[in-house]
Amino acid sequence: MAPQFPSIQSFFQPEVSPTKSKAPSSPPTEVGDGFTVGEVEATLHPTGLPKWQPRGTYDEVDIESLIPGPRCVALMGRVVNFYDMHTPSKKPRAAKGCLKLAVKDNTGIIDVKLWYDKMDYKIRLGQLVSIWTVHISNADTSYMAGQASTLMTSIFPENDNTSYFLVQQSDDGTLCKAPLGYRKGKQLPGLMTLKSFIEGGAEALHAKVLVCVKSNGGRKTFTTKKGNQAEKVNIGVFDDTSDATLQLWNCIAASASSWKPSNTVLLLSDPGLKGEGKPVITIGQKTCVEVDPIINDASWLRSFAQNLTKREHVNPEFPEDVFDVEAALTSERRVLYTLADVDEFARAAPNERFMGWLSLILLELNIMSLYQRNMMFCTEWSDHSRKYGIVLNNF
Repeated sequence: MAPQFPSIQSFFQPEVSPTKSKAPSSPPTEVGDGFTVGEVEATLHPTGLPKWQPRGTYDEVDIESLIPGPRCVALMGRVVNFYDMHTPSKKPRAAKGCLKLAVKDNTGIIDVKLWYDKMDYKIRLGQLVSIWTVHISNADTSYMAGQASTLMTSIFPENDNTSYFLVQQSDDGTLCKAPLGYRKGKQLPGLMTLKSFIEGGAEALHAKVLVCVKSNGGRKTFTTKKGNQAEKVNIGVFDDTSDATLQLWNCIAASASSWKPSNTVLLLSDPGLKGEGKPVITIGQKTCVEVDPIINDASWLRSFAQNLTKREHVNPEFPEDVFDVEAALTSERRVLYTLADVDEFARAAPNERFMGWLSLILLELNIMSLYQRNMMFCTEWSDHSRKYGIVLNNF
């Protein structure tokens, strides 16, 4: 038999047809960039500026002593009004928005334009802030804080190392708390009651009203007719003459989260008023909101509000030296009375004292008729004081 030689095709690998499906392979592993989610979020949306060391000398001054012109100064005050103005820009280092603040100390008010790019400053009403700036200018008459502010400054700490903005974390609640024009022991100029403000005082020039927080409403988010997102919160406020609703909008609404009912006192200067039904107080660009000012009227109003929250007990205290409760509880012989027995003993010896037990079932309770006949009674079971019983009175 002749020897068989391999064919030429055996020396080549067969080609796979492109129409045939390949076996599914595992998905490729994504290679990270070495940064955690928290690090990326902190870079894109920082919550604090990096530590800053001034290169020159900044004079610490009061707002009252400022004059327009170039000068390195350091200010400290409290935020009494602000709003956010977005300025979108495609430039890499341009500001994305501007926070317009009114900052007040015990001597005056200054308007501050705080430009930002990625920084979220989380401004709140009443915060104690420090500002380093190199230039002071005259304020726009249509800007904030009304007649009280005549100066302004503009800073961009993220893009300018000669200016800086800091929210003070160590705040004892005493700095920059005195209203402008206040003298101890004297009435604050322009201050009126809430009732007077509602009944026409809102039209007065530089009106001031002192109120206490009564309730914190929920924050509501909705879309305006122009398609913009808006946020609103209603705060119940009152004094000893009337009550009203304080309406906060957008970024300023977050300030109410730290206000405590019957404790936080607000001094509103130049607020607005609207509403035909229940009065609604509004915060305008020229309104100043001072949180817990240190004045005598604020202390009195806070004390008045806290006294209203004290619950007056509906039941009188259990009478002392009338019933020997311990003897009734520890006695070996316990007498169970019926209502007929109580009636008989009370009529036979009205001046004598007797103790025992009653087992009763309330079959019907006509609260309204008993109230109209002045025959209501109330009792309480108190295990803490170990005093049990019902005091029966003749009506």
